[in-house]
Amino acid sequence: MATFANLKKILVNIPRAVRDPGRAVSLAYRRMFPFGISPKDPEAYRIGAWSFGDLPRVDLREIFPGIDAAEVRVLRSYDRKRDLSLDAQEVLALMAIASFIQPKKIIEIGTSDGNTTVNLLANAADEAVITTFDLPVDWSGDFEIYVPEMMRNVTDRSAVGRQYRSSVYADRVIQVLGDSAQVDFDQLDGPFDLAFIDGCHFYDYVKKDTENVLGRMSPGGVVVWHDYGMLSDVSRAVDELPRDMNIKVVAGTRLAIARLAS
Repeated sequence: MATFANLKKILVNIPRAVRDPGRAVSLAYRRMFPFGISPKDPEAYRIGAWSFGDLPRVDLREIFPGIDAAEVRVLRSYDRKRDLSLDAQEVLALMAIASFIQPKKIIEIGTSDGNTTVNLLANAADEAVITTFDLPVDWSGDFEIYVPEMMRNVTDRSAVGRQYRSSVYADRVIQVLGDSAQVDFDQLDGPFDLAFIDGCHFYDYVKKDTENVLGRMSPGGVVVWHDYGMLSDVSRAVDELPRDMNIKVVAGTRLAIARLAS
């Protein structure tokens, strides 16, 4: 069906191409080489490199019908680092999910500077509490699970949680400072309605964090992984999860999402 539609589109446009061949060639070139020989905008090139993973990329409304009516608050909009943080489209999508499902208990793997933490609380239920993980301030440099040097994405220890600490939401944050592979998740204040996994991106850690989180989720809970498509380790760990979880990726983002069975 899709092939027929594409063929029909080509046939319809042939007369237009004949009338203006120069423009037709220019448009065809841009379709084949969307970033050109030398990309003018590094952001476009970055997004074009999100090529890992086998899951379908879909509109957020396909995953959450009715979410288009959700109202979203975004705090400290540009107080985030390009390439290391969620980008604007991802923030909008994740906060729309929080606004739509109104979770009361949230778990976050990877506090970083606390931007996502504070925004999740700004959009969740009024009484929502978030349990968020990051490595200790006096971290020795050793992981519970071996991590190659290239996969060590450790936040400046002095900056962990700085954004939520100075916000009105500080008293609703449970900060866990420890290696997520060492912590007993059964001792946490769950079960959780929403999980955001954005800690160590090495395959073994993504897999371990996912197993721990899935074991502490509420029925009907939502799990979100960041960096799907951009990093092969994250993409592989998520792709290996059971197909009946029906995980999908929000088009234009690095967010993979699972809505668990009720």
